[in-house]
Amino acid sequence: MDTQALKALIDLFGRAPLRELEISDCGQTVKITRARQVQASMPPASSLPAAPPVAPTTSLPPIEKAEASPPKELLVTAPMYGTLHLSPAPDAPPFVAVGDTLHAGQQVGLIEAMKVFTPIKTEIAGRVEAILVPDGSEVEAHQPLMRLS
Repeated sequence: MDTQALKALIDLFGRAPLRELEISDCGQTVKITRARQVQASMPPASSLPAAPPVAPTTSLPPIEKAEASPPKELLVTAPMYGTLHLSPAPDAPPFVAVGDTLHAGQQVGLIEAMKVFTPIKTEIAGRVEAILVPDGSEVEAHQPLMRLS
């Protein structure tokens, strides 16, 4: 099994609700097992010691916010590892172009992994400011593909 296929398999397993997966191919066997998560137990709130009361301190002038935090960048990211296709076929127009207005749930591309094509759909609405990855490029899971405004 080649490295690209193995990466795609691990990515798919990470998103699936499976605890274990075993695949045999050409005499090679790959077994992936999800580690069990241990929950830390907290004592009930009533058994925790109460915090001592805090005495008032001298009054300080209010802190003024000098600068607002910058707006969060709106990005469409790859859902998984694979090859990015920005159009449904080599001779077809692209799903979207810079300047297009997108709505949530709109398909913006395809990712090919292990000969399977997975649609990429945006979860946010906005105008396409930039396409960050060229058509036919290999992408990683959660890699930014497009910037929206």
